[in-house]
Amino acid sequence: MNFPLLTIITSVIAAVVISPLMAIVARRIGLVDRPDGHRKLHSKAVPLTGGPTVLLSIVIAVLATSVAYPDLLKSNEGDVRFLMSLACASLLIVFVGLLDDRFGLRGRQKLAGQFLAAVVMVPSGIMIQRIEILGYPLEFGDVAPFVTVFWILGAINALNLIDGVDGLASTTGIILSLSVAAVTFILGGRPDGLLISLALAGALSGFLVYNLPPARMFLGDSGSMLIGLVLGCVALKCSLKQYAAVALIMPTAIWAIPIFDVAMAIVRRRLTGRSIYTTDRGHLHHCLVRQGHTGVRLLVVVGSLCSLTGIGAIAGAALGSDLIAIIGVLTALSLLVVTRSFGHAELNLLTNRLRRFASSLVRKTADPSPVLHDEQVRLHGQHTWEHLWQTLTEFAEKHGLDGVDLMINMPSMGEEYHGTWRSRSRGELHDVWRSDIPLIVNGIRAGHVRLAAAAPEGAVVEWVNELMIGLRPFEGQLRDIVTHLISRRLPTAVTMHDVAVAASRTSMIENALN
Repeated sequence: MNFPLLTIITSVIAAVVISPLMAIVARRIGLVDRPDGHRKLHSKAVPLTGGPTVLLSIVIAVLATSVAYPDLLKSNEGDVRFLMSLACASLLIVFVGLLDDRFGLRGRQKLAGQFLAAVVMVPSGIMIQRIEILGYPLEFGDVAPFVTVFWILGAINALNLIDGVDGLASTTGIILSLSVAAVTFILGGRPDGLLISLALAGALSGFLVYNLPPARMFLGDSGSMLIGLVLGCVALKCSLKQYAAVALIMPTAIWAIPIFDVAMAIVRRRLTGRSIYTTDRGHLHHCLVRQGHTGVRLLVVVGSLCSLTGIGAIAGAALGSDLIAIIGVLTALSLLVVTRSFGHAELNLLTNRLRRFASSLVRKTADPSPVLHDEQVRLHGQHTWEHLWQTLTEFAEKHGLDGVDLMINMPSMGEEYHGTWRSRSRGELHDVWRSDIPLIVNGIRAGHVRLAAAAPEGAVVEWVNELMIGLRPFEGQLRDIVTHLISRRLPTAVTMHDVAVAASRTSMIENALN
């Protein structure tokens, strides 16, 4: 039996055996993912066992292969540094992931842990000091460590963010691992990179037995971040040329779908006034689920897209052409955007922002129109929010506001909508009053409204109170919409009267004033 086959078989068996044992431990210590009715919509608590299971399976597979082939890992000093650094970084990232899975870390805290794991890899020999893009070199010099850390952070979070549907991160990780292994083999990389990527593919395959929908175990942050770390580092190593230059096209092509998902998440959150750490249901898998791609069918769709970019990278490596890899990436991303499966709304947001910026550079000061822009984008969902938005903008014009932003974010209802309205400011920048008002109806957070206006010279508190009273028509309209959305999801035994009574118990304006 050759070493690739031995590695895969050993890691598969290890993962199949270890997973149930880890599940028992996870349940006893409370390491489970509980549904919250907002973003986590599964029906019961599921153990989070991915990180320890995958890491132990990789270690067992590497040790077994090393015993069977003692000459395989007779590596140079650089390879030893790489393996030791990767082992330390993997332990660290699994530890951070377990803390997040058990206690829930803040976004910045988790990012700090990821940063430390990435820093551990800097002296490992995969420093991105120079890259080659389509044959043209680009030197990084003193900023090379920062570029390396940034790449590893991106790889970690790309897999972490795509882990939102049963079996998806595992399936994606298997395809990426096999693609990295194939490119490593074609480019004549060291056997350690090939061994680790194959061990990871096998470990994920064994874990997938329990992770297929409906999942009995979840990867958790510890598992998804471990996949990103290992693959990000091995992808760099497989593309290294004499530990100096990196042909970055190949690893980027392999990672294209997760990278695109992360990029669109950043665009979507930043351009709608939210933190990039905010969770939502706007990722690739969420969009595909809303289009009817569920269960194994969803895994096939996303797996096919990742396979397309992976095959492009493999073909590019085999034929020595970066262009082939780029064509594979563009084809996969175009399929998503053109069919409006994913990315169309985010690119629309980005286009609008760029258009407004360009317009601000050439707009004439004599333009008599007080409204600078009035734009709205339906990110997800089917409900018509335009009438609600019209009520809000009419309120803004009546009360002389400088700006209004409306963010509807109802993951459990599959609705996400954003509107932004700006007029010429009536005051100095330091005199502008701003307020974020949460929209809460029937105990459901529907989103928020952000107001901006020039503060008056008189009593500010009284003026703010008048603004809140002026929002009552908007509040009533919002309550009616949310009540209607709730009614479509309730059992038929619950009447509309019951829903209306429950909805009336919560007042957006009263919550804002209190």
